Amino acid sequence: MVFFSLGVFLILLGVLMINNVSAIKADFYYSTNCPHCREIYPFVSEVSNYFDINFHDVNKEKVSVDSVPTVKIKTSDCRNIELIGSYEISKYLVCELQEMSTEKCMTHNYLKRGSYFIE
Repeated sequence: MVFFSLGVFLILLGVLMINNVSAIKADFYYSTNCPHCREIYPFVSEVSNYFDINFHDVNKEKVSVDSVPTVKIKTSDCRNIELIGSYEISKYLVCELQEMSTEKCMTHNYLKRGSYFIE
């Protein structure tokens, strides 16, 4: 009986986590002229195989970011995270996406190391 209850609990937990992950939307802002963007692009591209990440080339689109690379993560509720710079993206992107799929409301804004200011 304990194993059955544990199995049902794990299945329900998995369904809830999948639903939360699908509610997470991320936007990656980059420039083809930026060396930091070229460095981090393959990493973000790989992560996008597991999470919904939209790619925005600031040279081709009018966007509201101060510097690139930048990742803005939002959920269907009030959670928002902004990762600015290749260092923050490489260090925190996967961790924050996983955490946002399970945590309650929060907002983070990391330092701007390894970023390229848009002219």
